[in-house]
Amino acid sequence: MFAPLVSLRAARARFACLFVAAGLLVCTSPSDSQTVTANFGSRSGSTPAVPAGLFSIGGAGSTVSASGPLGTLTTAGLNRTRFWIPLSQVYANKTPNFSYLDRTLETMKAAGLHPLAVIYDTPASLASSTCEPPSDIWQWGQMAAAVVAHVDEKFPGLLQDYEIWNEPELAASLCISNATTRLNTYVSMFAEAAAAMHKQAEADGETIRTGGPVISQLSQASTWIPALLKNSSAAPYVDFVSFHLYVTGQTNIDSGMTWSQLYAITQSTRGLAAYYKQIETLVRSGYQPNAASTPIYITEFNDNWAYAVDCCRNDPTYGSLWNTVAIADFLNVIYSGANAVPSQLSYFNSAGSYFCILGQWNETMNCDTSATDPYPQYYAYKLFASPDYLDLQAGGNMAASVSPANTTWGLNATAFYTSAADDVVIINPTSTSYSSVAVNLTNTGLSSLSGTEYLLNRSNGQISSWGIKLYSTSSGYWATLDVPAYSTVALSVKGGSTAEALKAVLSVSTTSGTHPLAVSISSSESQGTIVGRTITFGDGTWLSWADSTTHTYTKPGSYFVGLTVKNASGQYSSTGTTITVR
Repeated sequence: MFAPLVSLRAARARFACLFVAAGLLVCTSPSDSQTVTANFGSRSGSTPAVPAGLFSIGGAGSTVSASGPLGTLTTAGLNRTRFWIPLSQVYANKTPNFSYLDRTLETMKAAGLHPLAVIYDTPASLASSTCEPPSDIWQWGQMAAAVVAHVDEKFPGLLQDYEIWNEPELAASLCISNATTRLNTYVSMFAEAAAAMHKQAEADGETIRTGGPVISQLSQASTWIPALLKNSSAAPYVDFVSFHLYVTGQTNIDSGMTWSQLYAITQSTRGLAAYYKQIETLVRSGYQPNAASTPIYITEFNDNWAYAVDCCRNDPTYGSLWNTVAIADFLNVIYSGANAVPSQLSYFNSAGSYFCILGQWNETMNCDTSATDPYPQYYAYKLFASPDYLDLQAGGNMAASVSPANTTWGLNATAFYTSAADDVVIINPTSTSYSSVAVNLTNTGLSSLSGTEYLLNRSNGQISSWGIKLYSTSSGYWATLDVPAYSTVALSVKGGSTAEALKAVLSVSTTSGTHPLAVSISSSESQGTIVGRTITFGDGTWLSWADSTTHTYTKPGSYFVGLTVKNASGQYSSTGTTITVR
């Protein structure tokens, strides 16, 4: 139902007319007027960060386990994944069996993957069905903690992120008929398991993060997220908030969904950016530690939740296009009110009908698992993540501003900088080709520049690239690019940094006090063009990118607070101070 709106706006753009002074009517096409401008803020490090490890692919190392396909993923920069630990399988008998878990983690370790695990299911000793809640929640939590103990012993440092259950708001996932009872039971399960898991990790000398509520029905977010984040037993152990995001469903497929309809929904109040901002508002008002900077993980997302072929998910034209739109939408949330971009985006899924990033390339593009060919959407992530292209998997910062950002017609753009380059990505979701688009880069913070253009579309499905001439202006540089219909074009500009010397400067509000002790910590006076920073709190926790925060120490002890900053040339500077808690 959104298609007529898009068509009308496109028509208005296509025939925009102006009366000039002589009384003549002058009409211009979009190709005459499209301009993209990105301000990189002199690469100061003060703009919102894009955390390292942003991109994740569900099932890598588990659903897909052969070394060849895994190499296809990791060489594209896709080195994070999500997998499942079913307690009903581990505890099928009184003595736990970790053989499946060990095989999976060995595969991931060998491939260089960084996993997130989903702890779910109830063993037969605690329920008659795997989806039922455990009869003894404490015992279920101890089982989850035993998994942590095993992993910490055999694979220290490999697995740090744990989600607790999966889509528990659904009666088919957590089998309790009453919605209120289901919610209260989940919060109790989370609190019990997360507390036990953290206690175990602390005893092991390891750092873990636990998160939830892993919901997919976002109409219930305003109930489920506050219930978890404002519960005094659960909130202290919420290290990240996670949810799933699918913008269309089976009804859309049945009604003959087209690309224009999918795109309009994606950009609407039921779209990717809109839902993320709703979730972020709920997260920031929670009672969990560091609510202002709690990471938000989208641990499943795709254009449609249905296990069926749709118009666009795997299509050679629209597969890569929708995913570059999705990435840009998630990055651009900081230009429309969000405090931070997502900390993880996990595309669903690596393989399996009809969701995949690897499968047999055939007439129907149905993710046939008899082959592991890269599907069109694979190249969208390779463009953003790979060190051979934009290298955003290594982290970076958003540009101070970009125009246009998210639109319902015409070109979209996003812009960011990494340690090596200033990057602008332009997406054309329309059937109109735009020629000689002016791209302006201001306050680049780089000198001796060279530019590379990348093109991804149906005719350039594996990313074409070539050098491009840059022209200097008083405030930066500009270039002209052609942006074909249904295409993604990126301009990557590299050069030497013009930043001053790098120096880490750390300030804390107090260096001693009685527990619980809240300490304000700031690195905002650090000097140089900073593209990355990490604050370690000395108690096994840390924070990346944010320049200021507040941290609470709940136990007596001596804690070394450390700060490390990095500039665009790859140089590091570190400092720190000790806090004594009585």
